[in-house]
Amino acid sequence: MSRARKRRDFAPKKLPAQARSQATFDALVDACTGLLPRRGYAGTTTNHIAQRAGVNIASLYEYFPGKDAIVAQVAERLVERVMGRLEEGAARVLRAGGKDAVRLWIELIHETVAREHDLVAVFMVEVPFTSHLDPIREIGARLVDFSRAVRRGAGGSIRAELDGASLQLLINLVSSTILQIVLEPPKDVTRRELLDELTRRVEAWLRAPVSKGAARP
Repeated sequence: MSRARKRRDFAPKKLPAQARSQATFDALVDACTGLLPRRGYAGTTTNHIAQRAGVNIASLYEYFPGKDAIVAQVAERLVERVMGRLEEGAARVLRAGGKDAVRLWIELIHETVAREHDLVAVFMVEVPFTSHLDPIREIGARLVDFSRAVRRGAGGSIRAELDGASLQLLINLVSSTILQIVLEPPKDVTRRELLDELTRRVEAWLRAPVSKGAARP
């Protein structure tokens, strides 16, 4: 299947133009959001979605070509919720200053992902086209931008010369570790131990080097 074909299959047939149609559109997306963690991707059908949304199946197909386009909307709203919560929490991270910024940054990402545990699990494990969805593909770059803002707010305790490649590697380390903690936590290590060790590793990577003339603590 071509990339253009995939994008067309994932796009709504039309977007709502009035409040009533917007309510129907939102009800369908919300219904799918609730069904995916309960029934799984394979077990969720357009009939299930329409029934839960309280609309007839013809109304569903008025807006969407099929289930996958609704699932794509669920993914888009999931990403927006995650990024919105990170942006809201960024002020708390920045207020903490350099000493605690990294720890709070990692805690914030973990708490935000954990809050969406069931839905994240469906997209990571069951949905076969997750990596083809634009909002999912773009989340890495958005996390890099978010991390740049945290770095600027952390002041001189964070290395200023980190480039895009370094930040991308850092995001990959943090996000993959947090996804493991949330979705497949190891039995012999606690969540707290993993988060603490991740914080130490990231702090060591990010810590600004002490100049030769500076007094060490």
